[in-house]
Amino acid sequence: MSMRSLNSLLLVIFTAASLTFATSAVMAADGQDKFYGSYVGSGTAERINENVTEKRDLDVTVAPFKEGGFTVKWITVVRGADGERVGDDVKRREVEENFIPLEDKDDVFILAPKGGLFQKAELPNPLRGEPMRWATIEDGAMTVYSMAISANGGSELQVYRRTLTEKGMDISFLRMQDEKVELRLEGTLVRTK
Repeated sequence: MSMRSLNSLLLVIFTAASLTFATSAVMAADGQDKFYGSYVGSGTAERINENVTEKRDLDVTVAPFKEGGFTVKWITVVRGADGERVGDDVKRREVEENFIPLEDKDDVFILAPKGGLFQKAELPNPLRGEPMRWATIEDGAMTVYSMAISANGGSELQVYRRTLTEKGMDISFLRMQDEKVELRLEGTLVRTK
C-alpha cells in the first residue's frame, strides 16, 4: 500500500470516527441529562368544572437514576383562596418517580418497577386503579403521561409537559376525565442549580 493510499485511508477513518463521535455527542445532548437540575416558579391552574382559578407554587428536580433513567420530583403548593401560602385551605403535594428506558424505543421511558430486596418488582396495574406512567423526551420537552381507570371504569389521563427555556422551563399540565378536560395548568420556572 502506497503512502498516499495509507494517508487517504487514515483520513477516511478519522472522518468517520469524528462523525460518529459528533453524532453521539448530539444524541446525548438531546437526552434527559440536559434536564438535570432544580427549578422553581409558579403557575396558574384552572379547574374547569368549578370555574375556579388557583395560583400554584411549583418546584421540580430532575436527576439521574440507575440503568440510564432519571428521577423527577415535583412539589406543588396550591395557595389559599386569598392567594396566600398560609391558611387551612393551602394544600401541598409532593411526588417523586423514577423512570428507566423502554427497550427498543429511543427517548421513551417507563416507570421503574417498585420492589426491594425481599419483594418482587412489579409495574402498576391500571385495572386495579393504579396509574400507569411513561415519559418521552422530544424537541426539548420532557412529557410524563399518567393513565388510570377510575372506580366507575372510566379513564383519567394526565399529561405533564416540561419544556426547557433559556432560563429554566415552562410547564403545562392537563387532566382529563373520560376525554373531558377537568384541570389545566401553565407555569414558568427558573433553573436554580
